Amino acid sequence: MKKEIADRLSKEYANLWDDSMRVIPDGWITPLLTMLDRLYGLSDVDRKSYQGEGLSTWVDLHIDVSPIVAIAYATPLKPAGKWTPGRALACVEALAEFSVQTGETCRTCGEPGIMRLDGIEGIYCDQHRDEEAAKIDKYAALYDECRVIFPAVHGKAIDLHVPDFLYDLLASSLRKIKQVVEDEGGYLEGKIKITRLEMIDGQLHVRHVYDQMPAGAEPAMMEIDDTIRWLEGQSDELVRKHNSDGGSDAS
Repeated sequence: MKKEIADRLSKEYANLWDDSMRVIPDGWITPLLTMLDRLYGLSDVDRKSYQGEGLSTWVDLHIDVSPIVAIAYATPLKPAGKWTPGRALACVEALAEFSVQTGETCRTCGEPGIMRLDGIEGIYCDQHRDEEAAKIDKYAALYDECRVIFPAVHGKAIDLHVPDFLYDLLASSLRKIKQVVEDEGGYLEGKIKITRLEMIDGQLHVRHVYDQMPAGAEPAMMEIDDTIRWLEGQSDELVRKHNSDGGSDAS
């Protein structure tokens, strides 16, 4: 979610807030608030007439977010004797309903959404599903264009699906590395491989190896090393600027 929204909610729901909630996409904020409001109301469940007014914090929360669902985990803060059957059921229902709602809500806009078996991973409405499909086509084209600098088999270690605001930076850097390989008459093809490229906790990580480099390849190696260092450094700067400007945290 956007940084200013997360900062505001962390104050409004201070007793239940956990920083794992910051990675919840904007479209799932309403299910999150519904759950938090229900958990804040646990003190009113099965309240006896002689009990004093006031609210208690009953659980600590942690959220795990995937493209298709968000799951909330609660750790009880009150001893078992304080939990009536009705209060425990209300807590479980709030957690369960949160997951159900995220699985039926567009991650981007909050409108009803579904997951389709069309290669687009995530819950989206029709409009934002089409936008995601266009992004995938763009990333797939970039991968095919720069295939020469990736291992033939790499699994999930190569993931070009960076946030939109990093795409141009990534594309220009990969094309520059590819150009270095091709400018050397082709004798560097297969000897320079990017073995890891992925976003982890908002940071772009890039790793590369050289294999049996021929004599005289040092200038090409230095240019590639410099390009990758620049790519990672510029990525960090753009992520910080994006987040400080109120964009959703990069992931």
